[in-house]
Amino acid sequence: MVYYLRYSGILFVAIVCLALFFLTGCTTQQTKTAPVAHEEEAKIPKTVSPEEKTMPVVASVQEEKKEEKGITEESLRCIICHEERGVTHGWVADWQGSMHARKRVGCEACHISDNSESLVKEAKAVNYLSPEGSTCEDKRVNRQVVAGICGKCHRKQYDEFEKSRHSISWQRVLECGPYATRPEDSGSNRCEQCHNIQFKCDSCHTRHTFSTLEAKTPDACRTCHMGSDHPQYEIFISSKHGAVYTASQSGILKESQSVKALRSPVCVTCHMPQGNHDISFGLAYGPAGGSVSYVDKKGVVADENELSKRRSEMLFVCAGCHSMNFAQKTLLTADDIHKQVDSYVKEAQDLIFELEKEELVFLPSGRLRDGLLPLHALLFGDTQAYDSKSKITDLFFQLTSSAAHAWKGAYHMNPNFTHLNGFVELRKDWGEIKEEARKLREEAEIKRKMNIKLR
Repeated sequence: MVYYLRYSGILFVAIVCLALFFLTGCTTQQTKTAPVAHEEEAKIPKTVSPEEKTMPVVASVQEEKKEEKGITEESLRCIICHEERGVTHGWVADWQGSMHARKRVGCEACHISDNSESLVKEAKAVNYLSPEGSTCEDKRVNRQVVAGICGKCHRKQYDEFEKSRHSISWQRVLECGPYATRPEDSGSNRCEQCHNIQFKCDSCHTRHTFSTLEAKTPDACRTCHMGSDHPQYEIFISSKHGAVYTASQSGILKESQSVKALRSPVCVTCHMPQGNHDISFGLAYGPAGGSVSYVDKKGVVADENELSKRRSEMLFVCAGCHSMNFAQKTLLTADDIHKQVDSYVKEAQDLIFELEKEELVFLPSGRLRDGLLPLHALLFGDTQAYDSKSKITDLFFQLTSSAAHAWKGAYHMNPNFTHLNGFVELRKDWGEIKEEARKLREEAEIKRKMNIKLR
């Protein structure tokens, strides 16, 4: 009897477990099959009413994109139009990855502005903005964006920029008489590509990312500050500062880092300390482009107090790495080299003007005004002086290039540029100018004597 009861209990437990198993399986099956039913339902074509067919699908797509990317409706219209027309895909992609996009600063903030604004009128008055304007169907759109538009948001940086030599670069070109007589197609190929920085921020902050990282690197300055007559980049990169920078540059410039973290200074360390956009900061010696030295955008010449203040500012920057005594000695040595170089250039200039008075050299009109030479600009009225037909003016142009190597090398602590590329070449050029002047006078004397005999 006991045996029977024991096995009956086991059988009962087994039956209960089996029932629970079947019940659980059914529930699970129902749970699993529910989504399948929805999937099958989703595959069935939905009947669309005529009213729904006429509703714009783009609106929902635009709303989705706007929600996803956080961009304005105005910018979205620009992007869709550019994509449909296959125009400037790279610019759109650059903007979408920029800080502007993350801050919801769209296309309209920069490219749509009132054409009556003084900033735009100033640019048009000096023939910077193209009279044709933009080819966009929206006539509010300006293709070119002047620096003043950026200044509406970046006021501090724009005000600093307006104090700098960059802010007078275009003005200096226009003030040179021969610029007006240049070939019509030479502007965009020559002077204007660098000198239009007076109206542009994207010369340094490349559009449309406007990256501060790119603007920090020496390569951003290299675009304009290189070459035989203004070789700041070559001087820096081959100096001891440049050697240290080159050796350690991999991975050191990051958006989160300050330039103070670098082992060696770069251009902005000294000329734009703490992000100051007045690149004339600390420059107390040297021409400001085409006219007398130390002149600002309004034509006001800096007095001795202002120059002394600038030198103190630069010494403060140098003292961040060097002793004050070393910094003062280095800059004073460079000042002395600069004065020596200027004396050579002045002698050569005076000699050529004497030859002009003797009618042995004929210089075009619109020659330089009084003051230091711009070193690379429109010398003696010849367009860019690169295609001068006078040998002695070609030699003078070479001399000014050698002069630039010498004194710029001194300020950038590059002994090779100061001596071999600078003073050595400068003395050679000066010797050739004197020899050419002697030949011109000798030939003139022979002709004079021949004329006397012929009579």
